[in-house]
Amino acid sequence: MRFFSTGMRLFLLISLTVTLAWVPAYGMNQLPAGEMDVYDFSGKQQSEVEDEKMKIFKMKIYSFAGVEMLQLRELADELGWALDYVPGKKETIIRKDNFSLSLRGIGSLSMDIWDMVEGEAAGEDAPLLIKEGRTYLSLRRAGEFLEQMGEEILVAGFYTDRSSYKKDDKITAHMRLYNFTSESIRLNFGSGQRYDLYLLQDDEEIWRWSDDKFFTMALVFKELEPGEGLSYDLDLEFQPDTGEYILCGELATIPKRIKLGGAFITFED
Repeated sequence: MRFFSTGMRLFLLISLTVTLAWVPAYGMNQLPAGEMDVYDFSGKQQSEVEDEKMKIFKMKIYSFAGVEMLQLRELADELGWALDYVPGKKETIIRKDNFSLSLRGIGSLSMDIWDMVEGEAAGEDAPLLIKEGRTYLSLRRAGEFLEQMGEEILVAGFYTDRSSYKKDDKITAHMRLYNFTSESIRLNFGSGQRYDLYLLQDDEEIWRWSDDKFFTMALVFKELEPGEGLSYDLDLEFQPDTGEYILCGELATIPKRIKLGGAFITFED
């Protein structure tokens, strides 16, 4: 058996090192330029805890004039709150166990007035929104109510810009995770991939966003402080056949992915 010379062995070692350093980057998929990372909507800072200890609730997120909101009734149903309305006082009372919280005096806007001020002008500090007899809370308001009710939860959400599309229409998907707790959480990712999307028809997965993509291989973590939200927005241009589907989103966390929920969408001719 013939052995390589010292010079040849050194050359092969350098070549192998360069190749291994280059391979993960080949075909690497970059997250969209418009990706938002962590943004603050309350400013609270506390100690770190492991994220698996947190309760994660998948909630439907509504967007009115650019302001993301949660519906009070849906939030109450998830958390076991009782809602009582006193017509004479025009007062809504939230009850759980031996604690109660009155919404009287907070004020509300009808949808007509909300549209008049364009919603976004009122911002996260806007009073409650009343639309078709339902009450909606901005994220800041929801965070305040959760804190007063002693709730410590993470809210996962997913929604699209609309529910009906035609050929060549672009779909905008919105992925959200909100930390409504008093402590920070740590999200671990096993690669450069932060999220994934997949399309279901009749409970069968027929398309997945990441199938034709490559990602850098690296362990990455992100700290999500109290009152912060993780937000990803993605434009999709795939064209399924005419029909009804469910588009779903998830965070590519390890060891287990965080399901964000799904949105019913239809494609028409």
